Amino acid sequence: MKIRLNMSNNTLILLRHGQTKVDSILPIAQWVLTEAGEQISDLLKEVEYFQDVDIIICSTEPKSYQTIKPLLDKLGKNVIKYEEISELQRPGPLMGYGKYEETVKKTLENRGQSFEKWETANHALNRFSKKIEEIDGLFEGKKILIVGHAYTMNLYFAKLLNKLDDIHKRLETNKFSDYGIIKNGIVLKDIASL
Repeated sequence: MKIRLNMSNNTLILLRHGQTKVDSILPIAQWVLTEAGEQISDLLKEVEYFQDVDIIICSTEPKSYQTIKPLLDKLGKNVIKYEEISELQRPGPLMGYGKYEETVKKTLENRGQSFEKWETANHALNRFSKKIEEIDGLFEGKKILIVGHAYTMNLYFAKLLNKLDDIHKRLETNKFSDYGIIKNGIVLKDIASL
């Protein structure tokens, strides 16, 4: 389904970071890529569609930068980092997998409520959307690669496609390093695989 947006004449490629190593000592926002995640990131530098990007942007989280570093090196480009495109904020102690997945589901399905002191999905979506719109307004006719995170990117695409009620189901279709494309304000490739 193609949706027309009121945006500049840019191509936006939103890429989810690579596979992340769980580290119970560090806050989630400081986690890094696994060895497999690093290998996939190294392969991303060969993806033909990424070879002619004009601008590369990532969140301030290390896993985003690590994902795009091989491409940056290959293309000889610098990266612009923005905190606003970081993941939905999840402070507090690391939870067990079942509790974590339950909190994700509740957070995404009840977007105005905070669970376990997490940022609300609505707040994360608004923060992310404003920054993407700002980035899009800064440039004209550019191919912009934006490396970010599963929850905020899925929320954004669901908003654009008017599918926020399916957000948790959409999220479950994602893999690390999946990407979606918006060109001339039209969603050409959804980040979800529904």
